Amino acid sequence: MKMSTGKYIRRAVGYFVKLLVLVVVLYLLLFVTGSAKVSAELFVRELVTTPRGLILLAALAVLSAFYPRFGYVSRKIDGVSLDGDREMIINAFHSAGYVMASEEQGRRMSFRASSLLRRLWLTFDDAVTVTAAEDGILLEGIRKETVHAQFRINTYLQNRR
Repeated sequence: MKMSTGKYIRRAVGYFVKLLVLVVVLYLLLFVTGSAKVSAELFVRELVTTPRGLILLAALAVLSAFYPRFGYVSRKIDGVSLDGDREMIINAFHSAGYVMASEEQGRRMSFRASSLLRRLWLTFDDAVTVTAAEDGILLEGIRKETVHAQFRINTYLQNRR
């Protein structure tokens, strides 16, 4: 799956922000339960000035830099027509919590998460596109959501047979 440099950077930065939020939430849980040994000010200072904190931030940055490479996929489903199986595809995405965002008749459909909270969690990079391909369709998007949609479409296909 080919993506532009701008999109790659945006996805990497979005993932880095998610990881930082995770670190902050973990600290807040420690703080709320009384398990935190340091104040919030000392925690932040430790995170950005000590070698241990800087190594953690560097590790998060490296993981985020590679995330767009392995976090987004393309999946082909044979035996499905974008025109002939349009309703089945829409129903599969609808049952997965997606709504149609755009459509180019007979060529391409784009779906987005239906809830704002889910879109926010996916840093508004929640689009899964369905493109007409030779002998089937091609799904492209974030790995988890694309594989989930593929599973649902395959289930619909098996039930149809």
